[in-house]
Amino acid sequence: MSRSWFALVLMVCAGVCQAQRMGEAAPLPSGPGPLTDVRSNHPDPSAVEIPLYSGAAVRDVLQALSDKGFTIKWDPEEVLPTMTLLERPKATRVDKLLTEILTPWGLRADHNMRDGGYRVRPSKKKKEVTVGDPEPASGAGASK
Repeated sequence: MSRSWFALVLMVCAGVCQAQRMGEAAPLPSGPGPLTDVRSNHPDPSAVEIPLYSGAAVRDVLQALSDKGFTIKWDPEEVLPTMTLLERPKATRVDKLLTEILTPWGLRADHNMRDGGYRVRPSKKKKEVTVGDPEPASGAGASK
């Protein structure tokens, strides 16, 4: 009985294949293929070169990383054109790379939970605490 079921399933599959060949197929949709990135202006993100050398503008590095496919948002008023890389970064992960690039300028890259990617912001300023000599108590508790 198992051979007869196998033959029946084989006949049904062959009939389905034959029925598909007889019908007129609709034309395929035109446009970019499924593996092209239509979000960026560059057709091939792997062709984008990232300027990771001493003296490169931080803005250019952030723009190249964005063109590469990483979502990085920054305010042009915070990332000035005069900000340059002080030395070639050693990190290979994007989060560590951003930290290494932005820390000397008092900036940091936080994960952007709403939109995904990273958001460049100023570093949190630490409160300055001044320690001075305590003033001598005057008044009722002072001894003569």
